[in-house]
This record gives sequence, C-alpha cells and structure tokens, in this order.
Amino acid sequence: MRLVTALPLLALACAPDPAPDLAVRAAAAVRVATWNVHDLFDEVDRTTPPGDLDAVPSPAAVEAKLDALAAVLVRLDADVVVLQEVENAAVLGRLAARAGYPEARLVEGLDARGIDVAALSRLPVERYVSHLGEADALGRPLWPRDCVEVHVRVAGRPLVVVASHLSSALSDDGTRRVLQAARMREIADGVRRARPGTLVLAGGDLNDGPGSAALSPLLGDGGWLDLAASGATTWGAGASAERLDYLLAPRGETAVLGVAIAEGRDVAAASDHRPVVLDAWLR
Repeated sequence: MRLVTALPLLALACAPDPAPDLAVRAAAAVRVATWNVHDLFDEVDRTTPPGDLDAVPSPAAVEAKLDALAAVLVRLDADVVVLQEVENAAVLGRLAARAGYPEARLVEGLDARGIDVAALSRLPVERYVSHLGEADALGRPLWPRDCVEVHVRVAGRPLVVVASHLSSALSDDGTRRVLQAARMREIADGVRRARPGTLVLAGGDLNDGPGSAALSPLLGDGGWLDLAASGATTWGAGASAERLDYLLAPRGETAVLGVAIAEGRDVAAASDHRPVVLDAWLR
C-alpha cells in the first residue's frame, strides 16, 4: 500500500525538538483517517425505508468485503477512523472486531440506500454527537447521512473529528452541499470556541473538489486548510479521477505533522475511494 504524502507522516518524520522519551512520544502521537468504504452492506434484505434500496450481497461476499477492509485498516494503523457508506451498527461491529477497534459508533441515517456515517476508535470515545435531526430553512433534513462529532483525548489533550458524507452530484446540484459545508464549518468552529486547546479536524467524503463553490464555506477563506498534496485524488482513476475526501485542519494548527492518501491494490480491492490519513503530535 503506497501513501501519497503532502507532509511527512509520523512514521517517517523526525521527532519534534526536544525529542521526548519513548513513553511520552507514544502517548502524544495520534493518527486519524477517513474512508468511504463503498457499500458495506450485510446479507439482510430490508423492505422498509430508510435503507429499503440497499444492495443485498451474499454472505460470502460480505465476509470477503469485511476481510478486505479490515486488512487495509490494520495497515493504516489509525487511532480514529471515520467511515462512510456503512449500512448499520451490526456490520460495523463485525468490521471493528476484525480490525481491532474496541469502539464502534453509528447512528442510523435517512439515506434510501441505508448508507451511514460511522466511526471506529482505539481511544475511549468521550462523546459521539449526531447532528442528524437538523433541518434546512425549508424544514427538510439537512443531513441524510449525518454529520458527527467524535470526541476523544490524546495525551490529556482533547481531539474532536467532525465528519460527514455530503450529498452527491447524483442527487444534488450543489445547493444542499453548500448548506452542509457551511454547517460543518459552523460546528467545527463552534467546538474550537467552546473548547480552547482542542485539536479539531473536519472532513469525510465531501463529494466535491477543493475549488468547488459548494465547498467554499469550508475552504474559501483559508481558515481551514486542505493539507493533502495539490492535485491528489481519492476516487476514480486516470483522467476521471477526482478529489472527494478530506481531513481539514484549522490554519495555524501546529499539531498536524502530515496528511497522506493511501493507495495500492489492497485499497482498490476494498473500495472505490482511497483513505485520507492525518498524523498529529499532541503535547
């Protein structure tokens, strides 16, 4: 599995000066990832919404999918992972067990295919906040696939990941995405104001490019930075490849050491998206 890197990842980077002892270094390091795992469905056919349009793979196909995803997650070695396109808590739990994550969180969303946002964590989850019930100005659900906050703690310092799976171009001309991006920014900024000293990250599958109008509430003013390599892509191949997946950090956040996009045959065999991986040093 190859990592296309914008900045050196923790495993490759030199220790910050002055170099801490090994025990402190291990406690202060954290790796966060986001990955759209592409239709992680179980073998149960559901006939009532939401989720009545889910695919129904065979039991063998589910097992193979779980094995492929777990193998990549083990190699990524992230402490916190936010996932997109997970059908339910039961199949998430099966993945968590294979990949070695004691914490698995998912709130059932409103998507007709039953694809949800989820999180896995090796660190104790202090709070898992769902924004599923929020509505737009017309009273329509803002988050068919949820926006979540994952609150953990590293070396005594709080870490919060705000993540979602924004509406895609198949169902939205960008009108809903811009509202979702604006609200995600509001949530992330709100956590930073309410909890000074917290490392706050924002991202997930945002379903649009870095220069798009829909993502301008997140990226347009430079307050939140996309630290992945310029031109990096996370979905598709060749001329049709696009950048859809992100982990963003606030400008001036010195804890972030590097961001990378994982590639390789194992990744391609598991999903049509490539994971984004971020390393940080919380001291």
